[in-house]
Amino acid sequence: MDTILIKLEVEKSQMSYVNNILKAYEGLAMVTIIGGDTGKMELQVPPSTKEDVLAILDDLANKIELKITYIEDE
Repeated sequence: MDTILIKLEVEKSQMSYVNNILKAYEGLAMVTIIGGDTGKMELQVPPSTKEDVLAILDDLANKIELKITYIEDE
């Protein structure tokens, strides 16, 4: 399955929160923590759910410090 890579950074203390929010939406994204000490995370997102994931991340950014650092082009 083709996926789109989205990289983000959050506060270390918020990594589990972000992970659990995204896990609650089954099939929306696969979360990988790549920098547990630095708050870096990667999301593998099916193209069909990209806009939904970005909307969720945008909403989360209003609640916690969250920065999208990379979005792969389709």
